[in-house]
Amino acid sequence: MKILAALDPTKKGGPILEKAVELAKLQKAELIVMVVAENLFDAGDIAAIGEISDKLASAAKSAAAEYEAKAKALGLSPQVIVEQSPSPADSIIKTAEARKVDMVVLGSRSKTGLDRFLLGSVANKVVAHAPCSVLVYRPVAGK
Repeated sequence: MKILAALDPTKKGGPILEKAVELAKLQKAELIVMVVAENLFDAGDIAAIGEISDKLASAAKSAAAEYEAKAKALGLSPQVIVEQSPSPADSIIKTAEARKVDMVVLGSRSKTGLDRFLLGSVANKVVAHAPCSVLVYRPVAGK
C-alpha cells in the first residue's frame, strides 16, 4: 500500500503529516510526502513573477525537508517529492496516478463564498479526480 501526503508549502501541514504517518504505520504502507509550490508564470507578464515563483519553490523545498525530518522522528522514512506547478491539484493527481497510490491525505483551508468559487479548492479537485481514496483531514484546534 502507498499513501501520498500532499502537504502545504507554508509548513502548516504538521497535523496532516502526523495523520498520514499514523495511517501508514497502521497499514504498513509506504509513505510519500509531496509539497507543491505554485508556479505563477501563468499569471501574466508581471516583472516580479519569476522572483516570487523562485521564493515559493524555495519555501516548498524547506517545508519538504522539515516534513521529512518530522516523519523520520515519528518513525517513518518517506519518499519526498517537491514540485512547482500552476495547479497543485493537477500535480497531486498526476503523482497519485504515476505512483499507483492507494490513498491521498491532504488538508483543506475551508475557503468559502467567492474565494471558493473563483479560486477553486485543491482538496475538492483532488477528491473529484484522484484515482484512489482521498482523506481530507481537518485537525481540530486544541487536540
